[in-house]
Amino acid sequence: MIRKIYCSIAILTLFSSCGKDSGTPDPDFSKDIQVRLGAYVWHPVVGNVKETDYDLDDCEMDNSYRFVFQEKSNQLNLDKGVKICEANKGAFEKFIFKDKNNISFTFNKENGTIKFENQDKYSSYAVAINGDKLVLTSQNNNPAAFVVPVKYYFKGVKAP
Repeated sequence: MIRKIYCSIAILTLFSSCGKDSGTPDPDFSKDIQVRLGAYVWHPVVGNVKETDYDLDDCEMDNSYRFVFQEKSNQLNLDKGVKICEANKGAFEKFIFKDKNNISFTFNKENGTIKFENQDKYSSYAVAINGDKLVLTSQNNNPAAFVVPVKYYFKGVKAP
């Protein structure tokens, strides 16, 4: 009898803990990401040297990036360093900026992703920030495409 009571309590506890909504994001979460992205000037760094990490070219090492969030449009600004990337070099710079120094983007507040203006409707970048470290992970939600996600690593320096 006591065993049945303990089992009943355990089952009720399991059901009540499963009913809690732990997956709802904190409403300040996205605002916090925007504030943190805009508070730093981001410099590319070498990642963990995994297959999915972006292999930085020498010409990209002295670049810096700055996120600017505004009500009507957001921009990522590129400050090219001393070394200029030649043809077929600096893939992040080439694919994202397409020979410009800034690009517009939208920020999805619900899942913390960025979509640049020149991307197709399936592509975006997941944003992960830990202190002054930023990881942008490319993602493609096209079920017909097989695209391996690539991670881009950045270290932040407090913006003036």
